[in-house]
Amino acid sequence: MAWRCRLKTAFRNPPETIHFCWVHWVFLLIGVRWAMANERKIGFSDYELDLDAAELRRGGEIVAIEPQVFDLIRFFAENAGHLVTRDDIIEGVWGGRIISDAAISTRISAARKALGDDGKAQRVIRTVSRRGFRFLPEPRSEELSELAPMVSSGPESERLALPDRPSIVVLPFESLSADVETRSFAQGLRIDIQNALIKVSGLFLIAVGSANAVAGLPSKVAAETLGVHYLLQGQLRRMGMMVRFSVQLVDGLADRIVWAEQYDRAIEDSFRFIDEVTRQVLTALNVHLVAGEPAKVWHKTLKDMKSLEVFYRGISNFFQMNQESLGSARRDFEIIAKHHPDLSLGPTWISLTHWYDVQRGWARSPRKSHDLARQWAEKAITLDDADGQACTVLSHLCLLDRNYDAALEAGAAAVRNRPNCTHANGFYANVLHYCGQQDGALKHIRLAIRHSPIHPPLFNVILGAILRALGDLQGAVAATSEALRSNREDIAAHVLLAALLAKQGRANLTAEHVREVCTREPAFSVEAFTERQPYRDEKFLADLAADLRTAGLPG
Repeated sequence: MAWRCRLKTAFRNPPETIHFCWVHWVFLLIGVRWAMANERKIGFSDYELDLDAAELRRGGEIVAIEPQVFDLIRFFAENAGHLVTRDDIIEGVWGGRIISDAAISTRISAARKALGDDGKAQRVIRTVSRRGFRFLPEPRSEELSELAPMVSSGPESERLALPDRPSIVVLPFESLSADVETRSFAQGLRIDIQNALIKVSGLFLIAVGSANAVAGLPSKVAAETLGVHYLLQGQLRRMGMMVRFSVQLVDGLADRIVWAEQYDRAIEDSFRFIDEVTRQVLTALNVHLVAGEPAKVWHKTLKDMKSLEVFYRGISNFFQMNQESLGSARRDFEIIAKHHPDLSLGPTWISLTHWYDVQRGWARSPRKSHDLARQWAEKAITLDDADGQACTVLSHLCLLDRNYDAALEAGAAAVRNRPNCTHANGFYANVLHYCGQQDGALKHIRLAIRHSPIHPPLFNVILGAILRALGDLQGAVAATSEALRSNREDIAAHVLLAALLAKQGRANLTAEHVREVCTREPAFSVEAFTERQPYRDEKFLADLAADLRTAGLPG
């Protein structure tokens, strides 16, 4: 298959591919899994929808259902997590044709039965009283680890202590209008508010991915799962050129509303709403901005309706995180960059699209995408309203280019601008690790994990590599094993565990991980692997290579 050929080429032809580090390796493998997932199939829980064959399968066995029930399940799966109304269902499944409520109810009952659900339990298809339905299947283990990743099953999954400052999660905003544009608008507003709060050092903010994972849970359960005190919830309804926002701040532990407000605004005034909500949240939580923060926090964005809609459409496409949607998002962000050259929004998000193209293995020319990501990031950081995201991109790219001082400088700038950002902290930790600053690396990877309690396995791989460098072999084995519990196909974790277990003299377990590496990537060699590890300290890299060869890995 094409994806397997690309992975093997990445090992054999280093001039065309950029250098790998632990983070880059994991992201490439995730991209491979995405390529496999794009073969016209949708998977969830124990089920798989084969879109070409129009078949529902459970554990490989076909589940007999009527064509309209298949179409209904497909529609729900494509809108998983979103509230869908009966009108949405009629449009999406029946193409807008007239259909009775009874017929819809019958098909929904049949869909629930096919998925092992029923109207009483509502484990998968949940009825939202007088509003519609929400599809909330149990994720697959690989989806938990890669897409909206997983809650750790180790010590990190124990009840999280509250941070030492006011803590909050911004949950996905609900669109009460059926059109796609309003959904994109709701998501864009939520991301903008997240982006404002992420810069406030006196606040502890949970990452978007973890927030998405608890959407639909009771407030108290969501708060306890993420280890936060407060939740920000919102609903949006669009009426022509007007938008109604309903927002509430909830004390998750006491399960009570602290503050609620409704805003009726013209669409072009939406940016004022963002500032108002941000100010209300900070006031309600008694959070004061420190010197320099006001200029970063208060919103500087697009003030014309057309540009705002283009930008929010781009945001919505970006977070779908597949190759096609990322290309669509980039085109929208290029429009913003062209018409608003004085704002960092366009360059920042263009750089992010090129960066993810490289990370996910979607770039036709990794080197070209690498260079484009760097060029746009460098442009973004020169603009007055730069928000620090481009610094994270630049830090990682400079590390891959072995420009260590620039990587450290950009990474430090990212966390100064975005102290609550899980990616800024996680990628800065990775840069610090490769540059030999392990104490700082450990601090920032732990911050990244705490800001994202439901985090991707690559954070555990980074933590394992840092602990190995600090001499904590037992802790490194535990962290890296946690990554494998999330994703058994994670070659980076198998490689690291082989080195760690060999160091501990655990021959049988070492051999198991060596077999996994050689089976999953027959072209693997220690020489090729270490060439792509951008460590600043050559002796450290030589010791890693020696450990890998001691483990029995080839080359």
